[in-house]
Amino acid sequence: MNKLKKLSLIFISSTLILTNSVFARSFTDVRGHWSEAAVDFVTDNRIMTGYEDGTFRPNENMTRAQFYSVINNLAGLDKTYTVTFSDVNTNDWFYNDVAKAVKAGYITPTTGRLNPNREITREEVAEILVYMYSIPQKPGAVNEFYDSNSIKSSARGSVGALVDAGVFRGYSDGNFHPRRSIRRSEAATLFRSMISKYGYPQKKSLNSSKIKFGSRSLYE
Repeated sequence: MNKLKKLSLIFISSTLILTNSVFARSFTDVRGHWSEAAVDFVTDNRIMTGYEDGTFRPNENMTRAQFYSVINNLAGLDKTYTVTFSDVNTNDWFYNDVAKAVKAGYITPTTGRLNPNREITREEVAEILVYMYSIPQKPGAVNEFYDSNSIKSSARGSVGALVDAGVFRGYSDGNFHPRRSIRRSEAATLFRSMISKYGYPQKKSLNSSKIKFGSRSLYE
């Protein structure tokens, strides 16, 4: 091997090492945490990110807008639809993410409030993931939970599908707690499980004529 080729290989190898070190983040609040492996996975693959202070904040709850942003990133969504929610403005950091979510079809547009900064619930997460991954509904699978009747009817099939797939679980008390908020650590674990089992979701985009408006109180 000539000298030029050797130098080229050394340069390429050094570049790969540097690139990997940039994206393999080491967060000060994740080392030793139960979600450490999942957090490493989602951050190394640029699915989720940490904060500028070097933390991931695994025990912090996710908002609706934050979850939409991650889903859009995961699916590589780039098409948008006019945003009509009364509490989503063009200067909001999540404006484009809401526009992408509506176009993809996992958010129903209304002229009411979306409450994007409200913490997203476990059943809402299930509905979005099952929709984006086109997983068959399995409402019967929620019957194992004591609080199955508290899961809203529109989410039962989605929750059941993820429970049946083994990527979403209930709690040790035998309940699913559908309206409990989801933490960043839980989301990271869920995303890693979904990708491991199903790969990445398809890039969905509804024809504008198929986008129907919902009631103003839909996201209250």
